[in-house]
Amino acid sequence: MTTPEPIDRFPEWLREIDVALAAHPQLLITGNLRDLVLLPPVRQTPQATDETPDAFSHRTSTADAASPTRNTVPRNISVVDAPPLTRDMLPRTVSVVDALLAVLAAAGHTAVVVADSVDGARPALDGKGMATALIRNAQPRDGGIPLLGWLPELLRAAVHSSGPNCLIIDGASRLTPQGDFADPAMHRLLVTAEKAMTTAPRVQVPGPHRALLYNTVIWLLDRGNDLPHWLIGGETARVISIPEPEMSQRITLTSTLIPSLPDAPERGSEQFDQVVQRYAARTAGLSLRSIREINRLAIDRRIPARSIEEAVRTFRVGVPGNPWQAPDLRERIRNAPNLLGEKVLGQPAAVRKAVDILIRSALGLTGAQTTGSATRPQGVLFFAGPTGVGKTELAKSIAELVFGREDAFVRFDMSEFSAEHAEARLIGAPPGYTGFDTGGELTNAIRQKPFQLVLFDEIEKAHPRILDKFLQILEDGRLTDGTGATVFFTETLIVFTSNLGVYRLDERGERAPVIARGIAYRQVEFTIRAAVGEHFTREIGRPELLNRIGDNIVVFDFIGEDTARSLIPRFIGNVTDRVRDTTGIEVSVTEKVHDQLLEKAFTKLDFGARGVSSTVESLLVNPLARALFELPPTTRTATVTDLTESPEGWTAVLT
Repeated sequence: MTTPEPIDRFPEWLREIDVALAAHPQLLITGNLRDLVLLPPVRQTPQATDETPDAFSHRTSTADAASPTRNTVPRNISVVDAPPLTRDMLPRTVSVVDALLAVLAAAGHTAVVVADSVDGARPALDGKGMATALIRNAQPRDGGIPLLGWLPELLRAAVHSSGPNCLIIDGASRLTPQGDFADPAMHRLLVTAEKAMTTAPRVQVPGPHRALLYNTVIWLLDRGNDLPHWLIGGETARVISIPEPEMSQRITLTSTLIPSLPDAPERGSEQFDQVVQRYAARTAGLSLRSIREINRLAIDRRIPARSIEEAVRTFRVGVPGNPWQAPDLRERIRNAPNLLGEKVLGQPAAVRKAVDILIRSALGLTGAQTTGSATRPQGVLFFAGPTGVGKTELAKSIAELVFGREDAFVRFDMSEFSAEHAEARLIGAPPGYTGFDTGGELTNAIRQKPFQLVLFDEIEKAHPRILDKFLQILEDGRLTDGTGATVFFTETLIVFTSNLGVYRLDERGERAPVIARGIAYRQVEFTIRAAVGEHFTREIGRPELLNRIGDNIVVFDFIGEDTARSLIPRFIGNVTDRVRDTTGIEVSVTEKVHDQLLEKAFTKLDFGARGVSSTVESLLVNPLARALFELPPTTRTATVTDLTESPEGWTAVLT
């Protein structure tokens, strides 16, 4: 037989319920309702044996009965040197309802009814048949009436019973479709509950409490506002939230799960403790139920204990492959300075800094100096500098380099998110609003492709409230969308771009340059870094976001004439290739035309590569298209020998 359980060993939210039993006739439980709850081991009397069932064994769910935290190990799994666990050593993992029954039993209650829309009402604790009698007396004799039709009678009978009784209403948020308070049956239940709060008597409960207790009604709600304000707004009802599991709880659970994994280290060894710590750290933000499922996934896929991070990653993103562990990734990153330098010209310092951050990510050392880095994105980069110098191009090149495909890249122009309400586009509209069930552009993109680079272009143009969303992404590696689903960013690269520090608004509200081409790179870097810090700390008051970015600010320099000399042949080659592919005409360009384009491009270097590109478009592409249009259909070759300017514009001379 079992002895009364010490309430001081229960989770804090259960202890809060125990305190509230004497002061609040109704309790509203919200938060992590679908999770498991860790309770202390059942205490047995000296006469009891390990075969004695605990007080709640007949009510434990099937899923819980199969939990590896019971004194069993799956038959097909070999546990290496794991000493046996006895029931007086193991914590129990139970449902929230069973945890509530445990705390009510510890308080001395012996009659508890649990009601929900699926199973109706059942006696969960039934001392002397009192719970059964409550149900029998409240339920209509003809039967066939839904629970909501006679739940008010059950609630009233439980509250006003002379003997101690409690009522748990499970799934209270779904008693009516869409939580319709105007439904007559629902309204009758709610006004009955409201009156019961003000008229509830206290009764003697044989237990550790010195004061009389209420016959408590406990509502399990998805959200606190799932009941009307006039019912929950006063001091009579108490709202208690079930928090996410703390590190200590995750350590307790993972230490009982590890012995069931392949190649598990010996309990009590240093290796065992290291695996426990890594397991618990990697599962930050996950429920205890999810941790148990991760363990089952590891067993199913034969993932050894030493590689438990792989099981956690697979559970989070749902994809077994991992580009971050690709055998050729290190070799690609080793050659990255040359590969990226060929695509992004004139930015050796920026490329080198970006590659250093990639190396750190590939080795799994992002945020290694902190204890809470296990769930962060693989890497964070903040590209700052003048316009048109290769920030977006470098981001695209990094995505292809790391993930091996061009489509591993999603871009968000943050100038489109300058309004506060635009956050709904990123994460989806909140419940009750049109389209809330479709999710957001950002969360949907990561859910569909968890391995990719996410570019937030011109981040300084976003509304400050939208920037707050990035705090959770950068710190916890996850984000909750409008539907309540969690999306994980743990396998992504996050890149921000910005033009901060390059221009400022003068007294007339016009843009004036702060730095100009020709200034030494060190001065450019110092000025832009200072401007980024000023923007986040003083202008928008988000220093915490700057702290999350840390030293990952990569400053780009202005492009020079040497870069323009490399870009002009590339752009000309792109033009001639396109002409050949679309018209079949082989076009060549003389050295004179090349020099003309270069001379004009030098005057637009303040606009970066875009200035060079616009020069080629204005002087070559447009007049060439006009000239080719006039050629006979049989033409197969053409040479641009000169570019002439007139009041009507530029003209290409062909031979």
